[in-house]
Amino acid sequence: MTKKLFIACAGAGKTTQIVEESIALTEAGTKVLIITYTRSNQNELLKKFEELGGRHNELFVVKGWYSFILEDVIRPYQQCIFSKRIDGIYLNSNNPHMREGRNILGRGEKVGALYNPKHYLTSKNQAHTEFIAKLACRIIKTSKVDISERIGAIYGRIYLDETQDFAGWDFDLIKLLTKSKELEIHALGDFRQTIYHTSSKPKKPASSAEKRVEYVKMGFEIEEMNNCRRSVASVCAFADTVHAGEGYTATVSKVETPKNVSHTGIHYVAPKNIDLYIKQHNPLILRHSANSGKMLDKYDNLMTFGESKGKTTEHVLIHPTEPFIKFLKGHAKPFGASATATSQNKLYVAITRARYSVAFIVEEDHFKGMLWQPTN
Repeated sequence: MTKKLFIACAGAGKTTQIVEESIALTEAGTKVLIITYTRSNQNELLKKFEELGGRHNELFVVKGWYSFILEDVIRPYQQCIFSKRIDGIYLNSNNPHMREGRNILGRGEKVGALYNPKHYLTSKNQAHTEFIAKLACRIIKTSKVDISERIGAIYGRIYLDETQDFAGWDFDLIKLLTKSKELEIHALGDFRQTIYHTSSKPKKPASSAEKRVEYVKMGFEIEEMNNCRRSVASVCAFADTVHAGEGYTATVSKVETPKNVSHTGIHYVAPKNIDLYIKQHNPLILRHSANSGKMLDKYDNLMTFGESKGKTTEHVLIHPTEPFIKFLKGHAKPFGASATATSQNKLYVAITRARYSVAFIVEEDHFKGMLWQPTN
């Protein structure tokens, strides 16, 4: 089997690569499974398959991570732990066994020697996404099934898209899948864009560095996809500085600036000039949450950093958080010591949405002499 990890910079065209390779495989009669985290990514893959002329839809399967675990791993073997068919999944944003910072009684993993359904399932018999990968691993161990053999008999290649979002028990399950002698597994993602996790408080590996090490331990061959087809060189170079010194290959821009585009690079905008800047350049406006940057509520083209992931636009205007401001000022450790580096990664995501320019709203004396000035 082949195991490859493609570390792709923002705008590297990994979706196109996945679909082009999948079309070639399906034309040869191979069934392909693409697993990705969000519904928007799933829809994008299906759309791209159609756009690029894919014909064998029955061999091109796109699933969410949770759906894959439930349908392909848990349900076929769940009788060894839970006899009643699990109806579906329940999406958790936090640990469902905690309330106001305290553990809820009766939610332990086991009751005596038996697995506790209240630990893994809701009252409506839906699997908590918080523990679904853990449940899959427990079922595989209890049933003694060779899950890699089963999955390898169905699919010829699996793509793990947005692999930076997997963590903790997900890696235990991926490790079991890699035991197949036939199944090819290609993982693709950019660990600098880790802003979600499949668990609210995952066990290791949780940080980007830990995940990269874990893939190496599993025998994945690493390939860099550092050619950016989205952003001009000045935006790529600036985005690279967010994770400077962390071992990432420098991003190479493959974008030429059109002659009719004069506004490029990195800019700083004073609050008094926000209206003029937006009127002149019509940027995508990004902020931390709906409760931050309230002065921006009146504008239509407005998103949070997380919502913007996967987007491409000509110009971006960012309402920076305090760590972002520290970064812009050149502080040695602007993002603190966060294990998951979420704030740092959100800045990278925000910057790399832009094709031509990125601007930050600033109001401190530090940026005097660098402020954007409206043209007449």
